[in-house]
Amino acid sequence: MANFCTNCGHKLSFLERHDKDTLCGECCEALANARRAQLTQVEQAIAASKTTTPEQLTLLKTYDHKTILDLYYRLYNTFVADKELDERDIATLGDVQQGGGLTNQEVRYEELIRPYYYVSAIRTEGKLPTINLTVEGAGPVILRKGEVVHYAHEVTLNEIKRVSLGYSGGSHGVSIPLPFKIGGSPIRYRVGQSRGHVVSEDRLTQTSAGVLVITNQRIVLQPAPGNKPVSIPLTMVLSYNCYNNGIEVYKEGREKGYFFSVKDSGAVELFGICLGFLLGGRVQ
Repeated sequence: MANFCTNCGHKLSFLERHDKDTLCGECCEALANARRAQLTQVEQAIAASKTTTPEQLTLLKTYDHKTILDLYYRLYNTFVADKELDERDIATLGDVQQGGGLTNQEVRYEELIRPYYYVSAIRTEGKLPTINLTVEGAGPVILRKGEVVHYAHEVTLNEIKRVSLGYSGGSHGVSIPLPFKIGGSPIRYRVGQSRGHVVSEDRLTQTSAGVLVITNQRIVLQPAPGNKPVSIPLTMVLSYNCYNNGIEVYKEGREKGYFFSVKDSGAVELFGICLGFLLGGRVQ
């Protein structure tokens, strides 16, 4: 076993590991500082050029996962300092994500990146991106002639339903004795007994679940097994409202709206972007 630092030759203390790759404390700290400085230089170069090189991506692979994730978010914050992400920003962040082996969930892609991708496509190409949709656990989405999918996400459908809460104001009535007996037992007659009136109220109730699909022609709820479908032509959308937890859509000829509940706020923003573009300001 090695008793000396493999870098500077300094004799190792008893508490330091004694193997052929062991460095002394000072050399370990110096190496760590050099690695941090090297990463800072790479970060500054990427932030300035908004591009990555194969050499930079290869170097990133030598760092631990958390270090790369922290670097990703620092670059993201630098790029969005002007409240925008353009195509180069998105591509560069994608390179860092792929090079560092980061997942979409780790970088919060749906929430932080994809909305900018859609906005960029609208500004530069004048159209929404299209996607190839496969819904796991549900039947295939049957598209009409010329119909393309722009976005899709899992939702639950909630609708206003009148729910009975029971009875109120009932009466037990009055018991009146009758002047005869049956089998030796007196008979009584009860009058005025009633259960009162039914108490009910409107409640938002889950009525279906599946994947909400936005196409260039419709809003479609592709249902999970055992649930009901919904199809709303864009020409029949009277209004829509976006909330933190979902999107509300009103259809022509229907008094009550559909509320599609979504857990991911980024998905709500994307639904709003798509509908805003497709409806062209016709509704709000």
